[in-house]
Amino acid sequence: MAAPSPGGGLGDGVRNSRSAPFSLHSRGVQLLDTTRLFDATHQIKSASRHLRDLLSSLYVFALIQSWLSLYNVLITISATAFYSFYHVDNNTVAFGLDWILVAFVIILPMLGFTWLAFGRREEALRDLVQVKSLLLHIYLAHRHWLPSGSVSSMHQATVQQLLFSLVDGMRAYFLPPRFYSRHYPYTGVKRKMMKIATERAKLVRGITATFKKLSRSSEVLQQAGLSDVQLVHLASNVYQLQCAFERMAVIKEYRTPQGIRALARFYVVVFIPLFFGPYYAAVRVGAHSFAFSLFLAIFLNLALVGLLNVSLALEDPFDNQGLDGIYVDEALFEAEQAIAMDEDAELAGLSDQSGLKTGTGAIPAGAMMATPGDQTQRKVPLEEDSDTKQELGRISQEPPLVPHTHSEPEDIQTMV
Repeated sequence: MAAPSPGGGLGDGVRNSRSAPFSLHSRGVQLLDTTRLFDATHQIKSASRHLRDLLSSLYVFALIQSWLSLYNVLITISATAFYSFYHVDNNTVAFGLDWILVAFVIILPMLGFTWLAFGRREEALRDLVQVKSLLLHIYLAHRHWLPSGSVSSMHQATVQQLLFSLVDGMRAYFLPPRFYSRHYPYTGVKRKMMKIATERAKLVRGITATFKKLSRSSEVLQQAGLSDVQLVHLASNVYQLQCAFERMAVIKEYRTPQGIRALARFYVVVFIPLFFGPYYAAVRVGAHSFAFSLFLAIFLNLALVGLLNVSLALEDPFDNQGLDGIYVDEALFEAEQAIAMDEDAELAGLSDQSGLKTGTGAIPAGAMMATPGDQTQRKVPLEEDSDTKQELGRISQEPPLVPHTHSEPEDIQTMV
């Protein structure tokens, strides 16, 4: 590989080299390196790392348990003790059972809807990436697609504020959990579901109104001389942004098959520990130890409940209630910062290796990092002059492009 040039760094030498980088590690050759096999320091660090991984796994195993785990343990202890010491004609109720039935009736469906839920999470991640990218590029289009001075800073600040409003609306929409199926069979369900539907409809109307204002804001660029091709491109970006939001909303509102989830929950928590008690009683007879059979029953059933809890936690990937959810609040905050940051100060701060200092780094001066429960403090400060406020008021008062002929019904029972 060529040496770096005298005036440049190592990166310049790599870029000017004629030879391509070649990694043995990526081809598995590194694993066969005998020098590492006898490297005591490396082996000690590796053993320590794997031990930490094992202890972390035990910690995560405890985290994925819930109140369902407690119900399951209580039923398991009761059933195992009953079948172990209950006698019929001086004989214990102890016999082996076939776990193949459990594998096909319970575990396989659970793995299936876990796979479905994880696939929905991956789709939501792809849409979230598109949302972050389009938010930034729509702002850059309003700022850079025309020569400097063609569009006033008032218009740029207006577009920036509209994008911040979109981010706030998405945050308010995605973070609260939904409880449709949990409240459905019980008294008072209509009132609770109506409240959820009313709040959801209000948020959707606000987001849709912001999209309309964002679309109308391109008229300023058209009057300033932006070409029709670029206007179409900008309109396409707004359209793709709304489509990405709607796809994420569908994932938020709809779940994997409710019947499979209900079947898995009942069988794992109640049926298996209750009716597989004779199997654990047979283990007690063979091992001559009730404690062994009891702990075997508890930990096997806790593993099934843990798998169930992982599956259920992925049903709503946005509510931050599971270990593998989507940190949508953090992603939207990054989008806010990308729109608000001063790129010149950012690059200068990185070059000085002071990227986190106030006013020179990734977080602009005055930006506040808040917890997911404190969404009101996540606004990026925006200096609004009187012209900016007049522009925002003008856009909010203008009629929509399409006449609104459908009045919002007061009773939204049909939405539930």
